[in-house]
Amino acid sequence: MKKKSNTSKSKVTQIKQKKSKLGKKKLGMGLSSLLSTDTALDSIIGKNTDDLDLGNSMQKVADKIKIVSNQNKNNPTVTNDLQQTKLPVHSLVSGKYQPRKTFDQVELEELAESIKINGVLQPILVRPLTNNAKSYEIIAGERRWRASQIAKVHSVPVIIRNFDDETAMGVAMIENLQRSDLNVIEEAEGYRTMMNNFQFTQEKLSDRIGKSRSHIANVLRILSLPKFVKRYVSTGEISFGHARTMVTLSDNEANDVANEIIDNDLSVRETEKLVGKIKKRFISSKDNHGIKSENEKDPNILMLERELTTLLGLKTEINHRVNNSGNLTIFYKSIDQIQPVLDKLKWKPK
Repeated sequence: MKKKSNTSKSKVTQIKQKKSKLGKKKLGMGLSSLLSTDTALDSIIGKNTDDLDLGNSMQKVADKIKIVSNQNKNNPTVTNDLQQTKLPVHSLVSGKYQPRKTFDQVELEELAESIKINGVLQPILVRPLTNNAKSYEIIAGERRWRASQIAKVHSVPVIIRNFDDETAMGVAMIENLQRSDLNVIEEAEGYRTMMNNFQFTQEKLSDRIGKSRSHIANVLRILSLPKFVKRYVSTGEISFGHARTMVTLSDNEANDVANEIIDNDLSVRETEKLVGKIKKRFISSKDNHGIKSENEKDPNILMLERELTTLLGLKTEINHRVNNSGNLTIFYKSIDQIQPVLDKLKWKPK
C-alpha cells in the first residue's frame, strides 16, 4: 500500500477539528439527566474546556450541582455533594466501562509536564470498588490519571461517587463525547455495550446521552464494516463520512474501496460515486429459485444482514426472493449461544 500523502494527513486533522467543534449543549443535558441534576452541565462548564482549564469549572459544578444517588454509609468519603478529596495514585484503577481504547502517548507526556508545574486541576471522578475497600474505579478522568503516573505524582484530587454500573458507563461515555476524545468506532462500541448490558433501546439511549436516534443508528452501522476498514476509521485515515458510504458493500468490496480511499486520497463525494458504480453490479441475474447469490444481493439486504449480525452477535443470512418472501438464517456454534439471542429479543421462555 502506498504511504499516506500530506494531503491525507491534513484531511485527518481537519476531521478531528470538525469533530471538536460539535455543539455540546445536548450532551450537557444528557449528563444532567444521568446525574439527576436540575442544571445542564454545559451551562456551567462551557463549550471549549480541556484538562487544563476545567479545574475552575469543576469548582463551579461543586457549588451549583447536587447529585442524587445512594449514599455509602460505610464510607464517610462518599457524599451526595461534589466534594473533593485526595487519593493515592496507586489506589485508582482503570474503569471497566471506559469507552476510550487508545491514549496518545505524546499528548499524555505533554499533560504530564503541565501536571508537574500546575498539578491536576480537575478532580478525577471515581467510585469505590466493592471487592476492595482501599481501591477506586475511575469513571471520568483516566487520561489525567495516566499522565499523573508519568509525572510521578503521588496523589490526585478526586470526587467519590457511589454510581451503579448503568450510571457509571453513561457518565464515562458523555464525558468522552463532550471532550471529543472518542473516535467513531469507540463511540459505536460504547453505544452497543450500553444497549447490550442495560437493555437500552436506541430511543432510551438517545434520551440518556443526548444524541439523536438517527446519529446513534448511523454510528452503530459502522460496526458492520470489516475489521480492516474499521481499523482505518479508528486511526482517522478514513472519515465517518467515508465509512457511511461503505456499509452496504460486501466485506471484500469495502476493503477494496478503503484501499482506493487511502491510495488515491478520495473525497467522500468521490467515494460515493465509486460505491454507486459497485452497486450497479448487483442489478444482474438471479438463480433458479429467484434468490440472489452473495455477489448479487441487494445492498439493503446486505446491510440488514450486517445489522442483525451486530445486534445478535451471531452470523445471519437473509435469502430474499423476488416475490418479497424469503427466509432468515441464524448460525450458531453452540446451543449456549441461543439464550443471549432470546434475551436481546426481550423474550423469556416460560
